[in-house]
Amino acid sequence: MRKLTIAGYEVNRIGYGCMGLSQAYEPCDETQGIDTLNAVLDMGYNHLDTAALYGFGANENLLRKAVGHRRNEYHLASKCGLFKNAEGKREINGRPEVLKQTCDDSLSRLGVEHIDLYYLHRKDPNVPIEESLGALIELKDAGKIGAIGLSEVAPDTLQRALDMTPIAALQSEYSLWSRLPEEGVMDLCRQHNIALVAYSPVARGLLGGALRDMDSLASNDLRHTMPRFQAGNFEANLERVDALGRYAASLGMSLAQASLAWLLAQAPFILPIPGTRFEARALENLQALDVELTPEQVEKIGELVSPNNIAGERYNPAIMREVDAEKWRWTT
Repeated sequence: MRKLTIAGYEVNRIGYGCMGLSQAYEPCDETQGIDTLNAVLDMGYNHLDTAALYGFGANENLLRKAVGHRRNEYHLASKCGLFKNAEGKREINGRPEVLKQTCDDSLSRLGVEHIDLYYLHRKDPNVPIEESLGALIELKDAGKIGAIGLSEVAPDTLQRALDMTPIAALQSEYSLWSRLPEEGVMDLCRQHNIALVAYSPVARGLLGGALRDMDSLASNDLRHTMPRFQAGNFEANLERVDALGRYAASLGMSLAQASLAWLLAQAPFILPIPGTRFEARALENLQALDVELTPEQVEKIGELVSPNNIAGERYNPAIMREVDAEKWRWTT
């Protein structure tokens, strides 16, 4: 399998995103979550990505219960800076004392003394990045975390962070239909040996090929709030996905494998982290590591589905304004 080194840890170039086992999408009970996490380790996944936010701590608890006894088999990543406030509501908070407490709580839930890679999940617009990073540096010096990462930050924010400390990983949504990292942060990743960890690399399941009807999803599924999945946009986007599916089939691969192989071909420092609660899907995703595309195939795949022919924004306006990487588009 193709490998990538993150701050001294060698991982497979496709990791596993754990979020969907605890929130956002179709229900996943604890038994299925435990079975899936053990199965993905058996398959060869060795990079698990979670966060304090996911299920408001439930996802970290699940990892401890499911694979805590296999801790030496995977590189562990978690995140702070986006969690619940005193009223139990989702909140971005980058104050140093909050980040430190979040880390301590995550260590307890995960049942570990050290998290290999720890991200600032979102930059707090009310807290300078230097102050938030100062807390992560202190956590690193204390041995509670290993490498420091950032998520969804703009190029200027990443450069300010690099002026303070090495950044091991930059996590961002990156896929055929979401290519914001190409507008600056990829260049910085290349220059500073930063892993670009791509979440939602199969477009929140749409590039997996199974989602055909939004009415099939639970009413509280996160995708109902996303413009690209709403009436009119969804049907138009499905046409683009179907065109790619036909091309992928002609190459002897699945839609998801073509999508992931395209992403891997963009740069050697990219690490997609698709998530699924189904073991067969997880294996299909991992097998994209065996796919080698020609330059012509990479170009064709990138033309069939791209931001230029996809309808709708990736988030609604309120969420878009929270994302530092999108701030140049949402200034009012």
